[in-house]
Amino acid sequence: MFYGRRLRQLLVVWGLSLLLLVGLYRIEVVIPALHDMILPVYWIIAGFTAFMTLRWLRARSPENRRGKDRRHADRRGDASAGDEG
Repeated sequence: MFYGRRLRQLLVVWGLSLLLLVGLYRIEVVIPALHDMILPVYWIIAGFTAFMTLRWLRARSPENRRGKDRRHADRRGDASAGDEG
């Protein structure tokens, strides 16, 4: 379904985000005065996690796009001919 994507990449992003959120929550419980300063950090972490998740889910074609050579043989021939002479 996801054409060569590894679930590990998504799990790492979600796991690290969850650990950061739990750590920030623990800091907020210990020092409640930091609530107003930590609140934007929650949104930044949530936005980054959503961005990385959507990037992981984006549509891809099932074919191998790296299979064919994108360089033009005729252009390579012209460049190497100038070096020989």
